[in-house]
Amino acid sequence: MQAMRVKARIARSNPSSNEPDRLDHFEVSGPEGMRVLDVLRIVQETQARDLAFQYACRIGRCGTCAVKVNGKPVLACQERATDNMTIEPLTPFPVVRDLVFDRSEAEQHYIELDLVPQRTTAHTGAIDPVDPAEARTIGVLGSCIGCMICVSGCPAVEDRPFDGPAFMIQLRRLADLPTDRGNRREQAIDHGMLECFGCDACTQLCPADLSPADAIRAFRKESFTPGRRRPKDQHE
Repeated sequence: MQAMRVKARIARSNPSSNEPDRLDHFEVSGPEGMRVLDVLRIVQETQARDLAFQYACRIGRCGTCAVKVNGKPVLACQERATDNMTIEPLTPFPVVRDLVFDRSEAEQHYIELDLVPQRTTAHTGAIDPVDPAEARTIGVLGSCIGCMICVSGCPAVEDRPFDGPAFMIQLRRLADLPTDRGNRREQAIDHGMLECFGCDACTQLCPADLSPADAIRAFRKESFTPGRRRPKDQHE
């Protein structure tokens, strides 16, 4: 198998110490076509045993290996390694150490949104009927991997009171669920949906091929269409 040699600058940070943040330079060899995660693992195994980063599935489904490569938020297990690349933690999240960022704020947002279907009557125990077309839409939106790449790439998050597109797509999933009676549109507004620039950066970056931008546009259409009633409201 043909080998490739890669030079990489990797962000090193330890907020619990008095050491300044820095970029350490490394050079590694590996198979042609190796991913950024491969480079990180080689560096940790051969040159910097204390390098901190996260990963789990290695197939782009868990979202834990998200980093920034040359300023672009990506999944390390999916992004091809290139020479002279710079690997940094996702912004705007607090750094725990090196490439590991603190997810507690994002997790708190999920808790505040109460992402459980809301009912006006007690559940009977029977399976709720869902139209096949609606089921497909809901299923697609439910495939978000929670990587926070769309939040990191959103230009509105750092400058405006906007939680980010990852949370909007979860609210949209519930808004499209016929049995949910929660006011997801109002929740989206309360969490900054109207602050979105509409630039589609989130959709372009999403490793799960979802479109948070479309979810936001759907909420905005409902917000600015007088008298609009959602299909599920007709059955209340």
